[in-house]
Amino acid sequence: MENRWAARRLTSRVQIMGRSEGDLFLSKDLWQVGNSARGLALALALAGMMLAAAPAGARREVVERIVARVNGNIVTQRQYDRELEKLRAELSQKSSGDELEKQVREQSRNLLRDLIDQDLMVQKAKDLDINVDTDVVKRLDEMRKGYGFATQEDLQTEVEKQGLIWEDFADNIKRQLLMREVIGREVGRTVIVSREDARIYFEQHKDQFAHAPGVHLAEILISNEKHPADAEKRANDALAEIKAGDRWEDVVKKYSDDTANPAAGDIGFMEQGTMNPVIAQALANVDAGETTGVIPTKQGYLILKVLEHRTAGPAKFDEVEEQVEETLYDQKMQPALRKYLQQLRKESYIYIASGFIDTGAEPFAGTGSTKAGQ
Repeated sequence: MENRWAARRLTSRVQIMGRSEGDLFLSKDLWQVGNSARGLALALALAGMMLAAAPAGARREVVERIVARVNGNIVTQRQYDRELEKLRAELSQKSSGDELEKQVREQSRNLLRDLIDQDLMVQKAKDLDINVDTDVVKRLDEMRKGYGFATQEDLQTEVEKQGLIWEDFADNIKRQLLMREVIGREVGRTVIVSREDARIYFEQHKDQFAHAPGVHLAEILISNEKHPADAEKRANDALAEIKAGDRWEDVVKKYSDDTANPAAGDIGFMEQGTMNPVIAQALANVDAGETTGVIPTKQGYLILKVLEHRTAGPAKFDEVEEQVEETLYDQKMQPALRKYLQQLRKESYIYIASGFIDTGAEPFAGTGSTKAGQ
């Protein structure tokens, strides 16, 4: 099991780097966002949060004040300000007023650190001769299929409608994939979580893994955008086949437009109180193994199957082993990655302009200052 969670954790998100390309993909919350152009618009807005991190030479803008130099790359004031603007926009979705300003102050301390981290790892990928061009093509095609576009040109058109430059958008995905590969090769292989480690951690933190009440669901989604003329009819036909005794998996494969989820339409466990009220009402009297009727949503029509009802209570280790291992892996991964990035800084030339701080730099002994102009 030892490094069994590394690939999956690195693919989904590298927390120490802030927002990741993994955030572009919307999976089990399709009834809230939608497998549609509107859903893509949200994803592209999230993508814009990372575009500011691209090397200044790759962006079509006038070079302004240099905030930092990272070997041969520079971070400009405009890049930094854009990243700060995106951070504020993201935080404003959950906070406002004084609390928003507090969150912005706290989290903006690491903005320059994150930009430097990204440049260092992309440069390291070049040193390691890592090539992800094939993976970029695959990832873009996955996005095209996931959002229901017939061609790559259609996806590109939608990206550009959101005010983004297609080349920058694709380059950002490439940078994220390069960073993932560097972390996997240089750091992930050193982080080991044994089953015994996980069991000990579970025994010490049982409350953390207690079951929350909720329901495990699978879905069939019929998209209004993909079937503008007959989405409701397709949903009713799918429900009729289920009631006639056809296998759920077969009906999912035949009708569902949710390509982000497995063939059986499994969308995972939903905690009580977190679901859309319309969805919660439709599930109110549905037993395990049964399905709802057709549920109209903004994005299309849903049919949900209850795989399991779960009540609140303590969990057994075997039931949450994967979750425990992921939690422990994260705890070990973050300091290991930060240590690695500090080492990359020592091997690099990094200049920080006056008034800015790289919070990822190793502090001077006996002082609170950070190294600049290494």
